[in-house]
Amino acid sequence: MRLNKKKILLIGSNGFFGKNFYNKFKKIFIIKKANRKTNIFKLNFKNYDYIINCAAEVYNERLMFKNNTYLVYKIIDKYLTDNSSAKIIHFGSSSEYGKYGRPTSELDVLKPSTTYECTKGAATLLLQGLSQNFQIPCIIFRPYSIYGPMENASRLIPTIFRHFLYNEKLIVYNGYHDFVYIDDISNIIFNICKKWIKTAYGEIINLGTGKQYSNYQVLKLCEKVLKKKSNAIIRKGFQRVYDNPKWLSNASKMKKYNIKLDTSLEDGIKKYWKYLIQNKGKKILFSKKNNFKKMY
Repeated sequence: MRLNKKKILLIGSNGFFGKNFYNKFKKIFIIKKANRKTNIFKLNFKNYDYIINCAAEVYNERLMFKNNTYLVYKIIDKYLTDNSSAKIIHFGSSSEYGKYGRPTSELDVLKPSTTYECTKGAATLLLQGLSQNFQIPCIIFRPYSIYGPMENASRLIPTIFRHFLYNEKLIVYNGYHDFVYIDDISNIIFNICKKWIKTAYGEIINLGTGKQYSNYQVLKLCEKVLKKKSNAIIRKGFQRVYDNPKWLSNASKMKKYNIKLDTSLEDGIKKYWKYLIQNKGKKILFSKKNNFKKMY
């Protein structure tokens, strides 16, 4: 069933989620795309039914406070100035929790140990406090490891795919993640726009399956889907200081609101690979000529 054409301001439209959400729902919603070149102060927030903030700086530490934390303050300042009644959907991150030796829940104290973790955590706390103070309808999602078409090429699954496509050298270190397919995230946001949680004033909701996979297990699933054997070099130990042997969600609040993730990791890899093959001639971050930093 189609919705009436709601108006959405999509902040971070050039990012991984932004591109996927826009491509999937651009004919259902009226979506105004906003990126780092957009002066949001020239927009009237009263014109929108929903404001989705999926903007984030993941790689450049010098820009993280500006683009992860201060941006949230600017959004709320503009929201209040315009006397907007739009509902806000904000993308936090599971990284905000820091290291725990168990599934993390929305009630856990944040223990950030990196610039990214602390700037994303600070943004969530800022938004949550302002939302409750000014009664701004707002949901804060903390997704775990989102994967799928148009993700950054340095991440695990694109790196594995390039190994099979171009015979690039592949080194797989220890690593554990709760993987969530991008289409599932887009569908969740669509459903929230269709049926808003009325009491949400800074409500935090994890988006994860509650099951983690090691990098090695992901490699094995890719081999199964592609029906090929890799020549990967397997290294013991973590490559990054913030890696953790437990990185998965406590998904109890998702069950409370009947929020579902429908795509298994194996099925997601199949869909992802199919997309890649169908779009092999396009510039979609998979190129033998590019020199990608291996993150896994």
